[in-house]
Amino acid sequence: MMTSTIPPGAPRHRPLDVITAGVAGPARHEEVAELDTTAPPTTTRRRAGLADPMHPSVLGSIIGGAGATVFVLVNRSSLPGAWPAVALLLWIVLVAAAVWTVLLRPRVLADPEPPSRFAGLVYLACVAGMLVGTVVGHALLAALDRTELMPAVVVLAVGLHFLPFAAAFHAPVFRWLGCGVATLGVVGLLWGWAGGAVAAAAVAVAAGLLMLAVITHAAWADGR
Repeated sequence: MMTSTIPPGAPRHRPLDVITAGVAGPARHEEVAELDTTAPPTTTRRRAGLADPMHPSVLGSIIGGAGATVFVLVNRSSLPGAWPAVALLLWIVLVAAAVWTVLLRPRVLADPEPPSRFAGLVYLACVAGMLVGTVVGHALLAALDRTELMPAVVVLAVGLHFLPFAAAFHAPVFRWLGCGVATLGVVGLLWGWAGGAVAAAAVAVAAGLLMLAVITHAAWADGR
């Protein structure tokens, strides 16, 4: 009669356990190893914009801030009294806030949602439309001998060119920014028609300050 060769106290394995340990075991270990080496989602990483200046959110804010700066610095000298100094002070405050929130303050820079299929064409068409609108607007104002209203035309063209970006790049902030800036452009044309160059310049300065405020708010929201 054959006796058991398993020493007392040794673990007993059923035949199926041995088979699954030899076949399923390696696969399971590979699966666990694969899961363990998976990097954490990028949406949870917090970093300053200066560390990733080409991220769409950071790059777009820099470009928008540059345009806003042009609006303020070019048009503030047309304001009366102490308003040029007030505009400059507000610009300094908002630029400092934008630099802090966009470039220096750690925030969540999530992987951008893939743009729509025709996002590139939309971008080019909007920029071209803005330029054409500016040229046509200048020609109309020149024919009416009201070229002093040109700052308001530029504000309107810039605001309208933002609107399609909201859908093309899945960025709702462009909708609010575009509506706000375009509305200021319309107000500038109507107010400027009655009030002259000062009204149009004031609206252009206001548009630049609004753009900086929106950029700052959007970056601050990412950092909460």
